Amino acid sequence: MSPKVSIIVPVYNVEKYIHRCVESLINQTLKDIEIILVDDESPDSCPSICDEYAQKDARIKVIHKKNEGLGLTRNAGLEIASGEFIAFIDSDDWVDLTMYETLYNTAKNNQCDTVYCSLQYYYSPNKIIPFKEVNEETFFQGRKEIDTFLLDMLAPLPTYHSDVKYMVSVCKAIYSRNIIRNHHLKFVSERIIASEDMVFHTQYLKLSEKIGFIPKYFYNYFQNENSITHTYTETKIERLKKFIQEMDVTFSQYFNQSEYYIRLQRKALHYLRTSLYIKYQITKSHPFIEQIKEFKELCDDEIFSKTLVDYPYHLLPLKHRLFYFFIKFKITSLLILMYKLHKV
Repeated sequence: MSPKVSIIVPVYNVEKYIHRCVESLINQTLKDIEIILVDDESPDSCPSICDEYAQKDARIKVIHKKNEGLGLTRNAGLEIASGEFIAFIDSDDWVDLTMYETLYNTAKNNQCDTVYCSLQYYYSPNKIIPFKEVNEETFFQGRKEIDTFLLDMLAPLPTYHSDVKYMVSVCKAIYSRNIIRNHHLKFVSERIIASEDMVFHTQYLKLSEKIGFIPKYFYNYFQNENSITHTYTETKIERLKKFIQEMDVTFSQYFNQSEYYIRLQRKALHYLRTSLYIKYQITKSHPFIEQIKEFKELCDDEIFSKTLVDYPYHLLPLKHRLFYFFIKFKITSLLILMYKLHKV
């Protein structure tokens, strides 16, 4: 008999954190689960730690594979997952012990293809920041409601107070394996395109009939110096541009441009702003002269220039308005000053 939930855990260079993650899974109140640890050719002691856990708990399966990155590592887990629902967790994060029982029961009791919970950013025991998405148990049923949810996940309208209404992370939900298997859904490589989770959701939600959302902060999203949210690679902007292009093509197949493009603009601008923040404020990896040159190139970039042509950024919070104004009119010196003053 198939387990109720298969939990796929990509594992890479997290020997300091993997015990916390796996312990939160093996101690779930929902016992009928399958835990798939996918070692992405981790260079530390994680491969042996995974094998040790598999020897102790029959519910744990281990895959050792060549290094390919997060998206393709999740795909390796999908190939052997046998649960009624599929879940994902990053191996430096951890979850509430009641998470999967609550999500599963909500899905079964309400005939949902997917149920989401919320997450909280964990910096330290004294700094935990919850990200609020819904006030009460909420359901979206039928094409119109789910399409609106998908559009809001891409990005909210300009009048919304935040750049993010629903987090795109796949790690805070359970997904119907039937939908994934029957339609051969896979993750794209994050090494090629930014936000592989949004690409997955775009495919998955178009096939869903009912989804639920519960107001519980079950997922602990660990923030540390090695977290992907705090790292920058020189391909990040190119992957962001690829994402914008791909999402434009994909959403144009399902929606009128008037429905989705203003949201795609906000997503693009949000990702650009945060990517540059990581590069210039957290990593602080480039001297001033190089920053001036790179900002000028970004201001001249066709994709970002097009995004800013008619976006009503005057509706956004003041510091965001200033950022986009400076980008649009290529005022690079004030852009850099904003970063130095932590005002982005």
